[in-house]
Amino acid sequence: MAAIPGRTPGGMSRRSLLRTSAYAALVTASLSACDVFSTDPEKKDSGKAAGAKGKEAPMLAERVKAGELPPVEERLPENPLVVTPTEQIGVYGGTWRTAITGTGDGPWLHRTIGYEPLLRWTRDWTGTELNLAESITPNADASEFTVQLRKGTRWSDGTPLTTADVDFGYQHVLLNRDLTQGHPAALALGEDPAELEIIDDWSFIVRFTGPNPMFMTNMARHWDGDRLVSFPRHYLEQFHGEFAEDAGSKAKAAGYNTWQEYFNFLGNDWSVLWTNPDLPSLKAWVVIDPIDKGTVGRFERNPYFFKVDPDGSQLPYLDEVRYDIVPDPETMLLRAQNGDFDFHSRHFNSLENKPVLADSQEQGNYSILDYEGTYSTEMLISLNLNHEDEAVREVYSQKDFRVALSHAINREELINAVWQRQGEPHQPAPVAESEYYDEEFAKQFTEYDPEKANQILDDLGYDQRDGEGYRLRPDGERISVTVAVAEDALVTVWVQAMELVTGHWEAVGIKATVDPMPRENFEVKLGDNQFDASVWIGDGGRGDEILAPLWYFPHSLNAGSDYARQWSNWYRTRGQGPEAETEEPPEAPKKQMELYDQLLTEPDEAKRDELFREILQISKEQFYCIGTVRVNSTYAIVSNNLKNVGGPMPEAAAYNTPAPATPEQWYFEG
Repeated sequence: MAAIPGRTPGGMSRRSLLRTSAYAALVTASLSACDVFSTDPEKKDSGKAAGAKGKEAPMLAERVKAGELPPVEERLPENPLVVTPTEQIGVYGGTWRTAITGTGDGPWLHRTIGYEPLLRWTRDWTGTELNLAESITPNADASEFTVQLRKGTRWSDGTPLTTADVDFGYQHVLLNRDLTQGHPAALALGEDPAELEIIDDWSFIVRFTGPNPMFMTNMARHWDGDRLVSFPRHYLEQFHGEFAEDAGSKAKAAGYNTWQEYFNFLGNDWSVLWTNPDLPSLKAWVVIDPIDKGTVGRFERNPYFFKVDPDGSQLPYLDEVRYDIVPDPETMLLRAQNGDFDFHSRHFNSLENKPVLADSQEQGNYSILDYEGTYSTEMLISLNLNHEDEAVREVYSQKDFRVALSHAINREELINAVWQRQGEPHQPAPVAESEYYDEEFAKQFTEYDPEKANQILDDLGYDQRDGEGYRLRPDGERISVTVAVAEDALVTVWVQAMELVTGHWEAVGIKATVDPMPRENFEVKLGDNQFDASVWIGDGGRGDEILAPLWYFPHSLNAGSDYARQWSNWYRTRGQGPEAETEEPPEAPKKQMELYDQLLTEPDEAKRDELFREILQISKEQFYCIGTVRVNSTYAIVSNNLKNVGGPMPEAAAYNTPAPATPEQWYFEG
């Protein structure tokens, strides 16, 4: 099928993107995207213009006049991406004020200013549309994809983006096992990495060993879609041992043992865009003041950004994005009430705080924007099935032990006391709005029945108790669970909710403790496998079931499934390479991994559907982790002066909320 520059087939739904024989139709963006994104700079907006402006921001025009920058027409690609504003054409200027809790809060930066993959999600999450790629053309069986970059796109330092960057990043970073642990799943079929063929300076082919109908979808995911366009060769090769003889000495001078460690610090870590101001970027805003150097992270407009509005004026409209570092969510809440943030939806946006924020809307000059919930459960509890202590692992690995703990949880108390009398008991399973919904799966073991929990624990042989009434293992040691909680992560009430849950578990004889900590410490603890249990949110409820299956089987997404990171790592590395010192999973999860690999290569819609349902059935039987309450609790606050944000949007990590609302076309009025 021939490529259609600037378009993809009409009516292409997310379900089609994930399930149909996508390789025959997925070429570029959906027809709906033509109303939002276009490659025709002459296309005019139907909305009323917000005000007169030039072709570039005044701050950049001044730099052009001073001889510091070339003219704007030389900074844009030949075919810039045209973004049609959500409401109306905007004006230049202003600083978007938001906040993070610290360096571990990188996901909020990815969600707000870090989303520029080859393709991107439509705002309503019903398809994909073009972004850095001018076109992507699949062959007949979706085993090859020809990618055309936008000719003339430049890194933030003015150096052209070419396939030399793609080749460097893929061959010398992503395939280098001393730099990258495992192979990115989106660029492989099972254990077989994709082959990269360079055609010319702006075109390349990604070739797989068989059909890969998920490739186009993956290229819209923030953690996959920019893999091939994240490594500016002209900057990074000076620190790469295969290209620079002095790479090792540079590393040692900077305090690193090897050039590989230094290279990753500078350009191959999830936080480099926020901590390394020297790293050229393709994002709308680039770091000026790194987030690890003070109390504020500041990002300034990229003078070479590749998008324009319908008038041909270079985006973004906003001059800067400022992230105040506020470790305490309560302080963040007070500042939100005071109107210190222009758009924010993290850390303080709980149901408990919603009335408080509602009461302060006039004072703070903001409005509340409700999100569309997609998560299966607001608090998912993972016992560490790969625990380093064999005796502890033996207890946690028993399905009936997890079933007992689930029955011991009084979810109605959680709903009433924590979630403001909203929500329903729900396990980590597709929700009712999902085509994969299975009510039995979603509701299994959610009945509050401490008597049944006690009986199950007795039947498991844990009927002996110590002097304080806690159950003992066969070796005489007390059974205990310490739950690690990132107190500054996605849901502000996790600590409060887990304090209730640990009380429920104590009532059936299990010693339980909540261990709240900053997210940075949380990530280290889980990464080092030094934890009993943890909590997170239930991705994969609807819309991202196939994209984010980490609660259905041990998947390598992000850092892996918290209940079995060792197994997840085995899936990532296939037991190969220097980072593969990990445990091979047992039969059930290994079978799921095989099924998922088959799904990724299966071109037939019905067969892919069947494979995923088989994965879910095994997950239902295994009951890897414990859900609590499902509730649509998320929302954002938006300054009344900030325009083009639009209405409700999905809330999901896979969607990367709010990035598909295109913050580059947000602007301030007045």
